[in-house]
Amino acid sequence: MSAVIFVPVICYFIIKYYSERDLVMPRHYVADTVVEHTDNGREAFDTLWHVIPDFTLTNQLGKQVSLHDVPKQIVVVDFFFTHCPSFCPTLTRNMHLLQGMFRTNDTIVQFISFSVDPERDSVPVLKDYADRYGVQHNNWWMLTGNKDTIYTLAERDFKVAAEDSGHQNFVHTDRMVLLDKDRYIRGYYNGQDTVDMTRLANDIVLLTLERKKGEKRDLFRK
Repeated sequence: MSAVIFVPVICYFIIKYYSERDLVMPRHYVADTVVEHTDNGREAFDTLWHVIPDFTLTNQLGKQVSLHDVPKQIVVVDFFFTHCPSFCPTLTRNMHLLQGMFRTNDTIVQFISFSVDPERDSVPVLKDYADRYGVQHNNWWMLTGNKDTIYTLAERDFKVAAEDSGHQNFVHTDRMVLLDKDRYIRGYYNGQDTVDMTRLANDIVLLTLERKKGEKRDLFRK
């Protein structure tokens, strides 16, 4: 598993070397609507992609945080709970590996883990869990708060709701979600799969190189 750490580093230098060539960026997911219009006399269509809305929840340090606090960062999201007996520990370990890959520049990516059992996952419980897994608190939030807010985000916005067997209305998913700086969903990944974790790490690197329309290609200027 730890070998995956080196993949994004290699990709970074390959992409840097070939940065003047066309790059295949991670595609967009979850369209809100398609708008029809006329372009040079021809029928054309524009897709309006779903934007993840802002929220305010409480992290493992007892601080209220929101997406507005990280306006220029790529975001990686998962959903877990601290007493999970199945795949949540694997998700946390793999998220920890991802955090370690980008530790030299911790302003590139914000990691967010939403507790799907916020009533039991209080701030002290989340802090203890985070410390046990070696979480660096500056760019990884483990969030608790209003359950309806978290479940609406999971089900309506991130589209990751999955009912756990034996539990009604309980979000239990092993998928991680990648957001770009504009809060569009750019990928879904199996958080238990090494190949998918490599793909996620590489997609993060690619998104750091993505330009908005009209921007100059000045990728690695300090």
